[in-house]
Amino acid sequence: MRIRNTFLIASLLLVLAALQVQAQKLSSLTTQLTSVTGDQTTVAALGAGRVTVVSFWATWCKPCKEEMKAMQPIFEKLKDKITYVAISIDNTKTMAKVAPYIKSQGYTFNVLLDPNSEFFNAVNGTNVPYTLVFNADGSLHSKHDGYFEGDATKLEEELKTMIGSGGQ
Repeated sequence: MRIRNTFLIASLLLVLAALQVQAQKLSSLTTQLTSVTGDQTTVAALGAGRVTVVSFWATWCKPCKEEMKAMQPIFEKLKDKITYVAISIDNTKTMAKVAPYIKSQGYTFNVLLDPNSEFFNAVNGTNVPYTLVFNADGSLHSKHDGYFEGDATKLEEELKTMIGSGGQ
Protein backbone atom coordinates (compact mmCIF):
# COMPACT_ATOMS: atom_id res chain seq x y z
CA MET A 1 0.00 0.00 0.00
CA ARG A 2 2.83 2.39 0.88
CA ILE A 3 4.60 1.70 -2.44
CA ARG A 4 1.36 2.31 -4.32
CA ASN A 5 0.82 5.67 -2.56
CA THR A 6 4.42 6.67 -3.24
CA PHE A 7 3.97 5.77 -6.91
CA LEU A 8 0.74 7.81 -7.14
CA ILE A 9 2.38 10.84 -5.53
CA ALA A 10 5.42 10.57 -7.81
CA SER A 11 3.15 10.30 -10.87
CA LEU A 12 1.18 13.36 -9.79
CA LEU A 13 4.38 15.34 -9.30
CA LEU A 14 5.60 14.38 -12.78
CA VAL A 15 2.32 15.52 -14.34
CA LEU A 16 2.48 18.83 -12.46
CA ALA A 17 6.10 19.32 -13.54
CA ALA A 18 5.15 18.68 -17.17
CA LEU A 19 2.37 21.28 -16.96
CA GLN A 20 4.81 23.78 -15.44
CA VAL A 21 7.25 23.23 -18.31
CA GLN A 22 4.45 23.89 -20.82
CA ALA A 23 3.72 27.26 -19.19
CA GLN A 24 7.38 28.18 -19.61
CA LYS A 25 7.28 28.32 -23.42
CA LEU A 26 5.48 31.13 -25.22
CA SER A 27 4.70 28.78 -28.11
CA SER A 28 2.57 26.65 -25.75
CA LEU A 29 0.18 29.55 -25.06
CA THR A 30 -2.20 28.73 -27.89
CA THR A 31 -5.55 29.16 -26.15
CA GLN A 32 -7.84 31.30 -28.30
CA LEU A 33 -8.77 34.49 -26.44
CA THR A 34 -10.97 37.38 -27.51
CA SER A 35 -9.58 40.91 -27.65
CA VAL A 36 -11.56 43.92 -26.42
CA THR A 37 -12.26 44.66 -30.10
CA GLY A 38 -13.78 41.18 -30.59
CA ASP A 39 -10.89 39.59 -32.53
CA GLN A 40 -9.75 36.05 -31.71
CA THR A 41 -6.02 35.50 -31.18
CA THR A 42 -3.45 33.70 -29.05
CA VAL A 43 -0.64 35.00 -26.90
CA ALA A 44 1.75 32.78 -28.87
CA ALA A 45 0.75 34.49 -32.12
CA LEU A 46 1.00 38.00 -30.68
CA GLY A 47 4.44 37.45 -29.16
CA ALA A 48 6.14 35.16 -31.66
CA GLY A 49 9.81 36.09 -32.11
CA ARG A 50 9.69 39.05 -29.71
CA VAL A 51 10.40 39.77 -26.07
CA THR A 52 6.88 39.46 -24.66
CA VAL A 53 5.24 40.62 -21.43
CA VAL A 54 1.96 38.95 -20.45
CA SER A 55 0.21 40.64 -17.56
CA PHE A 56 -2.97 39.33 -15.95
CA TRP A 57 -5.25 41.95 -14.39
CA ALA A 58 -8.86 42.80 -13.45
CA THR A 59 -10.91 46.00 -13.32
CA TRP A 60 -11.50 45.54 -9.59
CA CYS A 61 -7.74 45.27 -8.87
CA LYS A 62 -6.18 48.61 -7.89
CA PRO A 63 -2.54 47.39 -8.15
CA CYS A 64 -3.35 46.03 -11.63
CA LYS A 65 -4.58 49.43 -12.75
CA GLU A 66 -1.47 51.09 -11.30
CA GLU A 67 0.76 48.61 -13.14
CA MET A 68 -1.01 49.20 -16.47
CA LYS A 69 -0.79 52.97 -16.04
CA ALA A 70 2.95 52.67 -15.37
CA MET A 71 3.47 50.23 -18.28
CA GLN A 72 1.78 52.35 -20.98
CA PRO A 73 4.68 54.84 -21.39
CA ILE A 74 7.20 51.99 -21.20
CA PHE A 75 5.29 50.14 -23.91
CA GLU A 76 5.23 53.28 -26.06
CA LYS A 77 9.04 53.58 -25.76
CA LEU A 78 9.71 49.92 -26.50
CA LYS A 79 6.77 48.89 -28.71
CA ASP A 80 8.99 48.33 -31.75
CA LYS A 81 10.97 45.76 -29.76
CA ILE A 82 8.50 44.13 -27.34
CA THR A 83 4.97 42.82 -27.22
CA TYR A 84 2.86 43.69 -24.19
CA VAL A 85 -0.37 41.78 -23.63
CA ALA A 86 -2.74 42.57 -20.76
CA ILE A 87 -5.20 39.75 -20.09
CA SER A 88 -8.29 40.58 -18.06
CA ILE A 89 -9.61 37.88 -15.75
CA ASP A 90 -12.80 39.82 -15.08
CA ASN A 91 -15.73 37.41 -14.90
CA THR A 92 -18.82 37.65 -17.08
CA LYS A 93 -20.45 40.09 -14.62
CA THR A 94 -17.61 42.64 -14.76
CA MET A 95 -16.20 41.91 -18.23
CA ALA A 96 -18.40 44.65 -19.78
CA LYS A 97 -16.29 47.21 -17.88
CA VAL A 98 -13.01 46.18 -19.53
CA ALA A 99 -13.28 47.81 -22.98
CA PRO A 100 -14.62 51.15 -21.66
CA TYR A 101 -11.86 51.25 -19.05
CA ILE A 102 -9.13 50.54 -21.64
CA LYS A 103 -10.54 53.19 -23.97
CA SER A 104 -10.89 55.80 -21.19
CA GLN A 105 -7.23 55.31 -20.23
CA GLY A 106 -5.98 55.49 -23.83
CA TYR A 107 -4.07 52.22 -23.59
CA THR A 108 -2.55 51.12 -26.89
CA PHE A 109 -1.27 47.65 -25.98
CA ASN A 110 -3.10 44.39 -26.70
CA VAL A 111 -5.89 43.55 -24.24
CA LEU A 112 -7.43 40.09 -24.19
CA LEU A 113 -10.27 38.59 -22.15
CA ASP A 114 -10.14 35.44 -20.01
CA PRO A 115 -13.58 35.58 -18.34
CA ASN A 116 -13.40 32.13 -16.73
CA SER A 117 -9.72 32.46 -15.75
CA GLU A 118 -9.01 29.21 -17.61
CA PHE A 119 -5.92 30.60 -19.32
CA PHE A 120 -4.79 32.26 -16.06
CA ASN A 121 -5.09 28.93 -14.26
CA ALA A 122 -3.31 27.08 -17.09
CA VAL A 123 -0.20 29.25 -16.60
CA ASN A 124 -0.34 28.70 -12.83
CA GLY A 125 -1.53 32.20 -12.04
CA THR A 126 -2.02 32.83 -8.37
CA ASN A 127 -3.17 36.41 -7.80
CA VAL A 128 -3.40 39.50 -9.97
CA PRO A 129 -1.44 41.29 -11.10
CA TYR A 130 0.59 38.34 -12.34
CA THR A 131 3.18 38.96 -15.04
CA LEU A 132 5.18 36.60 -17.23
CA VAL A 133 8.16 37.83 -19.26
CA PHE A 134 9.32 35.76 -22.23
CA ASN A 135 12.56 35.95 -24.19
CA ALA A 136 12.40 36.42 -27.96
CA ASP A 137 13.08 32.68 -28.34
CA GLY A 138 9.88 32.00 -26.37
CA SER A 139 11.48 30.75 -23.16
CA LEU A 140 10.21 32.08 -19.85
CA HIS A 141 12.57 34.73 -18.51
CA SER A 142 10.79 35.72 -15.29
CA LYS A 143 7.54 35.84 -13.31
CA HIS A 144 6.31 38.73 -11.20
CA ASP A 145 3.58 38.48 -8.55
CA GLY A 146 1.82 41.65 -7.41
CA TYR A 147 2.74 45.24 -8.09
CA PHE A 148 4.38 47.91 -5.97
CA GLU A 149 5.44 51.41 -6.91
CA GLY A 150 8.76 51.18 -8.76
CA ASP A 151 8.15 47.67 -10.15
CA ALA A 152 7.50 49.04 -13.65
CA THR A 153 10.87 50.80 -13.64
CA LYS A 154 12.56 47.52 -12.68
CA LEU A 155 10.65 45.72 -15.43
CA GLU A 156 11.67 48.38 -17.95
CA GLU A 157 15.33 47.82 -17.06
CA GLU A 158 14.84 44.06 -17.32
CA LEU A 159 13.28 44.49 -20.79
CA LYS A 160 16.04 46.81 -21.97
CA THR A 161 18.65 44.30 -20.83
CA MET A 162 16.82 41.50 -22.63
CA ILE A 163 16.52 43.57 -25.82
CA GLY A 164 20.18 44.58 -25.60
CA SER A 165 21.20 40.94 -25.40
CA GLY A 166 19.11 40.06 -28.42
CA GLY A 167 16.13 39.01 -26.26
CA GLN A 168 17.88 35.83 -25.13
